[in-house]
Amino acid sequence: MIVAQGAHLTYPHANGFHDDRVAVVRWDAERSATALVSVSLDDAGDVQEICTVPGPYPNDNTVWFDVARSARRLAAVWDDALHLVDLDDPVAEVVYRGRNLHGLVSINAAGDRVLVAEQEPCRLLEVDVDTGGVRVVHTSSWWSNHAHYCPADEAWIGFSHEGPTETVPDRVWAWHASELPAGGCVLKQPDGLYFGHERWAHHAVGAVVVAYGVSPGEPRGLYWTSPGEPEGRLLSRGDRYWHCDINRDGTLAVVDTSGPADRPGKGWENADNQSDVLLIDLRDGQVTPLARTLAKRHPAHPHPIFTPDSSSVLYNHLAPDGTVSVGRVNL
Repeated sequence: MIVAQGAHLTYPHANGFHDDRVAVVRWDAERSATALVSVSLDDAGDVQEICTVPGPYPNDNTVWFDVARSARRLAAVWDDALHLVDLDDPVAEVVYRGRNLHGLVSINAAGDRVLVAEQEPCRLLEVDVDTGGVRVVHTSSWWSNHAHYCPADEAWIGFSHEGPTETVPDRVWAWHASELPAGGCVLKQPDGLYFGHERWAHHAVGAVVVAYGVSPGEPRGLYWTSPGEPEGRLLSRGDRYWHCDINRDGTLAVVDTSGPADRPGKGWENADNQSDVLLIDLRDGQVTPLARTLAKRHPAHPHPIFTPDSSSVLYNHLAPDGTVSVGRVNL
């Protein structure tokens, strides 16, 4: 079922949900502008505009955003500035202007703090959006991004050592003011396994993360890692897993794939630009196919996510004509 035509979801580790609705990104051809719109999860025909977004965007030719889980605030980066949008009075306000800001942001549940990454030099910043104060959380000589608050305990901040998976042996990092004040890697990657696309969890301090199909080692698939369990624990074996999400109580996971899951090969071998959306029951390991779509560059990655009540999975569906829409599978 398509719930939003010509639109795409925000990044999988960000939140787009509010008031039984989901916020998505839609291209408005009539105005030659990108719009952030809110779609009812009860009625796919109910669409409300949040705001329009002028370019230039920081990367990927789109804009990512994050909605506070307990406040009616949305954060996003465009025009090299961090913007805050009040969903009750949707006027975008600049709360921080930086240099080479990365497009992925994370807003805390209360909506008063936002994580944003500066590049060249690489700095992970936390912005107090009410006072304008800025705290430097972490600096590095390498590209750090994908930063987001751990929903289970927002004192923990997860972020990644980005780069070619084949040459980055310490992808998954975390920071905590007292437990890990200098930041540190929280996944000891075995030789031959290449990890990425970590998503920190709601039910416990830790993250699900994918060992990609391009890895020469085994077992590839979906793993759990945490500051207290940095050795990593295999949750589901798979040779094509790509992006992932975990539901609120930690019983289900969803992944998309780099190629059809039922086709021989690993990674992008024999993939034919197709991707499957798979449901993984973490209690018994059962894997259930939910959907098949095409896969091209951002923002056409499937990026499957659970609705907050775990009743559905949403994903980006790419049609043969190149149109991206938000699809839904009820569980």
